[in-house]
Amino acid sequence: MLQYLSQEDQKWVQETLQKVTEKMEVVRERAQKKIPFTSKNGVYDDHSGEKEINWWTNGFWGGMMWQLYQKTGDPRYMEIARYSEEALDQCFEQFMGLHHDVGFMWMPTAVADYRKTGNPDGRRRGLHAATLLAGRFNPVGRFIRAWNDEWHGHVNTGWAIIDCMMNLSLLYWASDELDDPRFRQIAMMHADTALEHFIRPDGSAITL
Repeated sequence: MLQYLSQEDQKWVQETLQKVTEKMEVVRERAQKKIPFTSKNGVYDDHSGEKEINWWTNGFWGGMMWQLYQKTGDPRYMEIARYSEEALDQCFEQFMGLHHDVGFMWMPTAVADYRKTGNPDGRRRGLHAATLLAGRFNPVGRFIRAWNDEWHGHVNTGWAIIDCMMNLSLLYWASDELDDPRFRQIAMMHADTALEHFIRPDGSAITL
């Protein structure tokens, strides 16, 4: 991709990547036993506890670690990514706190691990998450339910939101991985429903 950029832009990209890498070498050690979410004075909180473990962005940190492992080959990134991936097993055990954003949580972590290293545990976790996501499908409404019984005081039994479109890749991956059309069919039906009901004539999307 860099070959399509001007020399000046290529230089900027390389310098920026170097800065990111240098910064993350420090940040990764500060957050090595955490799933960080926000920072205060440079110190990140931890979303790997029992109450926060189901948070929808909890796969992003592990995903960043895998991307940096891809770039640098430094096994330290893989170690921290695996810690994050294993911490998310609590979500499967709790079950009740899960939602449609399992794609955000396990595509950048478990599935990335399996694709990069062939780790069978990554494959198992990814397929587990995909099965849970498929289980949220409402066959009458042809949509994947976003949340559980209540969210911020609102009953949302029949709610679907545009954000779920970014989780569908987990279903497509599972369908290809297992050669099973069910996952792909659910993803396609949800996408068709979103196109019909969530997209305005000008191309913008209806959100909350």
